[in-house]
Amino acid sequence: MAGTIFRVQSHKFSQDNIQTTLVCSKCDQVFSKDFLLDLEGQTIEFKCPVCGTAGETDLPYKSAEEREELDEDIEDIEEEGEEEFEEEY
Repeated sequence: MAGTIFRVQSHKFSQDNIQTTLVCSKCDQVFSKDFLLDLEGQTIEFKCPVCGTAGETDLPYKSAEEREELDEDIEDIEEEGEEEFEEEY
């Protein structure tokens, strides 16, 4: 298991991934990294891109409000796509 912990300073969920800003507890450098959305809530191991030290971080979960907003956005896009398809054909 990795000895270094990368602290999540901030995060943002997109439709495809989790965009995180992390801080290495060994070199104190701040860096950004994207993770697949499927990894939400898991502990992930990787190397610091600055000092190369192996470490891990706990990826956050989306809040219930964020999940609801994303689901609504996806529904809106699907409805718009259906309407455009019906208008064309």
